[in-house]
Amino acid sequence: MPPSPVELLLARRPETVGQAAFGHVDVTRAGREGLEDVVDDAVRQIEGLTEIDFNPDDRAEDGEILTAPLRGFDDWYQAQAPWSLERVVDELRNPGLPDVLDEEGIRHGRWGFYAIRVPIENMDIIVVRAKSPTWGLTSNKFFASLVGTQLQPVTEPLLAFDRTADLIVVDDTVHVLNPGAVERLFVDADAIKARADRTTASFGAALAARVTNPTLDAIQAVISHNANVGRRVEKLVRSGVLPNVTAAGVRAALPDAGLQLGDFGASGPLQAVTPDHATKLIEIAADLYYQPRFESSSRKVAYFRRLPR
Repeated sequence: MPPSPVELLLARRPETVGQAAFGHVDVTRAGREGLEDVVDDAVRQIEGLTEIDFNPDDRAEDGEILTAPLRGFDDWYQAQAPWSLERVVDELRNPGLPDVLDEEGIRHGRWGFYAIRVPIENMDIIVVRAKSPTWGLTSNKFFASLVGTQLQPVTEPLLAFDRTADLIVVDDTVHVLNPGAVERLFVDADAIKARADRTTASFGAALAARVTNPTLDAIQAVISHNANVGRRVEKLVRSGVLPNVTAAGVRAALPDAGLQLGDFGASGPLQAVTPDHATKLIEIAADLYYQPRFESSSRKVAYFRRLPR
């Protein structure tokens, strides 16, 4: 069966129950040619790069590209999210006969990102850009074009497509060019905060160090209000390193975290009962098994590479 023609999909996080996450856009022949050029330019950015296994906490060096299998990729983020990558790919590769967006649907859809599917040399390629194609084109501006020698207003919705991508799917492999943008796109902050109790329980159970119940309460309170911290804890649980985080190791690292040696208790279960101390405990657990990629790195797991143990 020959490859499908070029397809354009607008996507968003549904704001209400029942709102569609995707909208298809019909494309003319000239439009298809333009989108093919956009995708071709994006794909050139990953040609000849060394593939390394994807981890959301990692960053590729020059000459590298982070890659992962398509199936299971959603598990890194929000597997049930209606706008997840695997659902984007399924929507484009198995669309049936989708309804297409009209002018009002494009203009008022509040679309947050887009995906373009193009078959190139027997490869099924999808580029995803974590940016609205109407960004900067719907503000209070006057848009016009020169027709002959006359300036004419443009009243139709305008869309713009970057000649780059934040991730590229080639057949069944995901190439991640911009892990930070992908993280922001596919993570659901509200869902992270809503499952703070389960995340905290998993964190406490996985640690080799024992912690007091008030410490777990403090961690849960932080996660329920701070999705970034909650996301950090979820990734630590998934990494499998927490059984190596001992109370002795945490206490020894307290000075590096700007704390006193006795701040988590001199012995016994760790006591980090304030929001600040609970957050520092999470950071220390991460820092014990992550190293900075750059000398100026801040204390954020997102900028740390996992150390082999």
